[in-house]
Amino acid sequence: MHPDHDLDANPGASSDEPTKQDPGAEVTGGARAAEDAIHRLARLTVDRPSMTPADIDVVLTHLAAAVAALPQVAAQLGDILDQAKDDYRLAMDSMTTPVDPAIAIDTARLHLDAVREPAIDLYRRLDAAHNETAHISATPHDDELHESQPPAPGARHRRPEDHQRPGAGDHRPGPAR
Repeated sequence: MHPDHDLDANPGASSDEPTKQDPGAEVTGGARAAEDAIHRLARLTVDRPSMTPADIDVVLTHLAAAVAALPQVAAQLGDILDQAKDDYRLAMDSMTTPVDPAIAIDTARLHLDAVREPAIDLYRRLDAAHNETAHISATPHDDELHESQPPAPGARHRRPEDHQRPGAGDHRPGPAR
């Protein structure tokens, strides 16, 4: 195994420790972990748990950061596929029409290259949602805090304009990637 690829598959361990897996298995495990994390997030949000906009902002920040890395991962996977043409003797199985593995790799690379623009667009949309939610504060409704107490004389109910976020015209730039 090449020392540059000697990364630990255990996410909690330091990268100086030797790996017990080959790099291909480690990459496959990382992809499986990403898939599992997205499926878990989908399951956790199906019941629409009570969360503040600040909680949602943190989720959006993490999702945007993950999506921002997709173009790089897709390009690197395409490069690895291209390198496989030199490193291995390749053959196609009988379940597909292309008979030349090089053509299949080139086609796969075209698909991977096409990931860039939609991933950048998705990142921008997630980051824009994050920029909106980053400025929202949340407190429980007064009636939830004091259900049994009548409103104080002269107390004002909140109006929509009371909720306008500070610097509504400001736009925070997203993370540089």
